[in-house]
Amino acid sequence: MLQRINPKEGQTLTPESSLTWCLAHLCEPGSPGRAEHHTVPSKDTDKRSKMHQWRALVAIRTQHIKGDKAGIARFRGKGGVKVLLDLLKHPECSRKVLDLALSILANCCTELETRLEVRKLEGINIVGECRTVQNRAARALGNLAMDPESSALIHSAGGVPLLLLCVSLSSAPSSPTVAPPSDSSPKLECAQSAARALLYLSDSPSNRLSLLTQGTLSALAPLIAPEYPPGLRRAALRTLHELTKGCGVECAREVSRSGVLSQLGVMATGESGEHFEELALKTLANVCSQGCLRPLVGSLGVIQRFTEEVKKDPLRSGVFLKALCLCCKEAVNRAKVKENGGLEVLMTFLLSHQNHPLSRFAILACVDFVFDESAMEQLQELGLVPVLVARLAKLARGEEHAAERADVNAASNMAHNEEQGSSSFLSLRSWLLSEGLISSEGELPPSVPRCGAYHHPYHPEPWTPESPILLLLSRFSHASDPSAALVSSAVMSDLLCYLTQHQDPSSRCFRMLCRLSCNPSCLQALVRTGSVALIRHRLSLFILPAASVGDALLNNLRVQCESGFGSGVLTHVMLSGSESDRMNCALSLPFITSNKSLLKKLLLDCGGLLAALKPLNCPQYFPLLFGCLSALTGSVKPKPVEKNPNPTATGASPPLLKKPRLEDSSCPYGSSDFDLVLELDDATRFPANREAVAETGSEYFRALLRGGFGEEAQCDANEAILIKDVSAGMLLPPLHYLHGCRFGSDPETGGECEAMVGASRFLVLDLQRELEEVFLSFLESWSDRPNQSNKTHIVKSEPNQKSSDPTSELELTAPTKKLNGLPEKVEERVEVYINQLSILV
Repeated sequence: MLQRINPKEGQTLTPESSLTWCLAHLCEPGSPGRAEHHTVPSKDTDKRSKMHQWRALVAIRTQHIKGDKAGIARFRGKGGVKVLLDLLKHPECSRKVLDLALSILANCCTELETRLEVRKLEGINIVGECRTVQNRAARALGNLAMDPESSALIHSAGGVPLLLLCVSLSSAPSSPTVAPPSDSSPKLECAQSAARALLYLSDSPSNRLSLLTQGTLSALAPLIAPEYPPGLRRAALRTLHELTKGCGVECAREVSRSGVLSQLGVMATGESGEHFEELALKTLANVCSQGCLRPLVGSLGVIQRFTEEVKKDPLRSGVFLKALCLCCKEAVNRAKVKENGGLEVLMTFLLSHQNHPLSRFAILACVDFVFDESAMEQLQELGLVPVLVARLAKLARGEEHAAERADVNAASNMAHNEEQGSSSFLSLRSWLLSEGLISSEGELPPSVPRCGAYHHPYHPEPWTPESPILLLLSRFSHASDPSAALVSSAVMSDLLCYLTQHQDPSSRCFRMLCRLSCNPSCLQALVRTGSVALIRHRLSLFILPAASVGDALLNNLRVQCESGFGSGVLTHVMLSGSESDRMNCALSLPFITSNKSLLKKLLLDCGGLLAALKPLNCPQYFPLLFGCLSALTGSVKPKPVEKNPNPTATGASPPLLKKPRLEDSSCPYGSSDFDLVLELDDATRFPANREAVAETGSEYFRALLRGGFGEEAQCDANEAILIKDVSAGMLLPPLHYLHGCRFGSDPETGGECEAMVGASRFLVLDLQRELEEVFLSFLESWSDRPNQSNKTHIVKSEPNQKSSDPTSELELTAPTKKLNGLPEKVEERVEVYINQLSILV
């Protein structure tokens, strides 16, 4: 054959450098498609045609498509794929030609467009029939299977048996004296290509089930033995990992039958010396989905590895975290989880990633320890309760409803599978599967009923999204003293939120609260944290059935408080508790005791009512205070007193003032001669006249400045006198009043509450009376509004009446602070409270 020389480059050009020439000689020798032929082919012509065909294949493989995507595109554009498939159809082709043609096709199938064209030309069936060249066919099928559509066609075309045949050719030596095949053995290369193809064919649950039923897992299991080359072991291990995803009953049966777990355990612990630990560990984590295999997995010593992997990176170790949670379902594995720090890992994940989807698995894992007292104590110490109640409140508000509902369905399906595959159960479905009476996991005879709602095997109540949370909280409530874990304002608030805001709250929550209310160890904590007032406000004032729940809880507490023990607890809290403890106790007393002598002692003599009236600047506090005052005055029947149109004739007029009431804008305080400085905690200073503040208007300042105390010496030395624990709003109104300033005829409301606190603190009794009149007149204006009738008249306090307790006036008037802007009904209730409390005191 003549050769041409390129004059520009000086290179010899052969016919093989032309892709057109190569494609023309790919046809079978003697066919009309060849470039040169004779009418009667001779033996020499046939030999020459085969030589040209081989040269064309070699040129395509080495020149036209090697390492060049553009070359593959040119080959495909000139119809090369169709020519190759036509060549593979002829069984008369030699094995050498088929091998090279399949190699070219496999290389071209690395491109998506080529795979699409092969599917279009129905080339998958052609490749699957090339059983004489198994290695190349397996590689081509592996590349084709990279697309889901091609994978489905390979399954339907019967390509799996060819691949399994390739794998079975490289079975392990039957005798240890037989040397393993060399790394370059064609059989091992064929098995590696087939294992890779089976990996891509495991791309969906249905395809995995098809492979499992054909014995793929059992065929691949021997190939991970240490006597095989690392490349083959890795390919087989990757396919095993893919096959065990979503491990079902059939997969568990194949795993048990193949005996592959022991070798996986060796590889997962790093004893094999190769870098297969992570892949083997992930495969074992997949197998943990089946309860019948988990005890064996735990015996391999991999639970510690699961724990270590989750510790390294919780967010990237989801498969290990899920496996660790599933291992908590068997007692033998729960012990290993505890020993290897699994509880700490679960709690760390819950505290750091409360909104992560896998956090629900961690909570379900904690449920498995519900009968392990030491584990429950450890979980409580690690902070499980706050996490649970916060999640419960989110469920009640509907923030996680959809996600939790999906999790319940998944947990239900998983639990059903556990029951069917566990060694502790032999359910009807698993028995039918094992006996071959049904062919799939979802198939059941029509006569077998299906359960509509899932029920946990150990807990008979319906398993709802909040069930694991309530089960754990209920278990904590069975402790001898659960107050440390469950009785706090945050926990009780979230529990009450669940009862009132959830559409269908579980009765387990009510039973748990009843258990707490009946436990004497919780009484003091319930009183100190304000839980009693919360129960009254959140439940008893609610609609049924929450109201009946609240009444039942309060009745349980009332039974305890009416006893000597309960009275002692209340007295102890009021006498030795902090300010917040005393306030919460005062708010709780009207609901849990009817002992009037005890109420008088704790509320009046011990200053409980004053403690309840102090935090008036918090709007959220007012409903609790109103509830307390309403219950306290509920048994009092005040006598209505008509307003006297001429108050001066009754002798009830206010005493004469030292200075006339100022109606103009002048301020006696501002024009006074200051010789005294009062300093607050925040270093704010207020000047004052010593003579004005030390007269009879204030017993406090008179004793402070003329009683022989150190402040008198400070005043003589022109030093500032420190006034602690008061605000400017408490000190400034008494100072103005003592210097002669008075309210106008129509005072504005806004700072009178702090003024009343200051008047009570500094014992300015005349200012107390004036402020009380201001509030009473304000309430009267509300009572005289149209469309309001049958209102109780307000009883004004006698101006010349001296109270034995300097705080009594404050107790009667302070609840009226936030009257501006409150609803009309609230104002009316405040008016009634003040009226009735006047009679009570």
